[in-house]
Amino acid sequence: MRFHRPTIVESITIVAVLAMIVVPDSATATRRSLERRAHNWKPSLVPNLSDRSLIATDISLSGEWTTRRRLNHTAFTFSKRPDGKYDVQFSTGGCLGGCELTRIATLSDGAIILDGAVAEYVPRTYDTLYAIRIDNDEYLLPAENVPDFERDLASGTDDWKWYVHARGKESNEQNDARETSAQSALNSNSTLRSP
Repeated sequence: MRFHRPTIVESITIVAVLAMIVVPDSATATRRSLERRAHNWKPSLVPNLSDRSLIATDISLSGEWTTRRRLNHTAFTFSKRPDGKYDVQFSTGGCLGGCELTRIATLSDGAIILDGAVAEYVPRTYDTLYAIRIDNDEYLLPAENVPDFERDLASGTDDWKWYVHARGKESNEQNDARETSAQSALNSNSTLRSP
């Protein structure tokens, strides 16, 4: 049997098929990137809240906590275990894909410590959150965001909601300008930890 040299169309078809096999789709690439960021994250100094009265030491952590914006979302679901710790289902995603991770959390005096880091679609990676209460509403605040959260809380606006996870399926959406500026700030420099 004699083989002929492939035509240009056949060559392009072969390359395209090989590329589809070798190169992952955007959802797979995004999932792998988020999982890799969480796995490779190195802890650093965990900042304390200046106003310790915000910390909710009596919180019932069980249930779903979310952050939803136009282009991305993050959710934690906590289930209490018999040993007092919590099973955690974490999910995050956006327009290019997302990922789900499982963790175990310990709650002590309003501080939630995960047994491994989580990486949000918006570039935040952390393993510690604070349970906080503002105006009788409960939130989870990633420790990484404490300096930015405190600055925005002191400004008297609701911009601080950008940094927290609300109980249930409530939306944290602010106006487009705030989302753009906060996302830009998160992308340009991390306050305490690098991804």
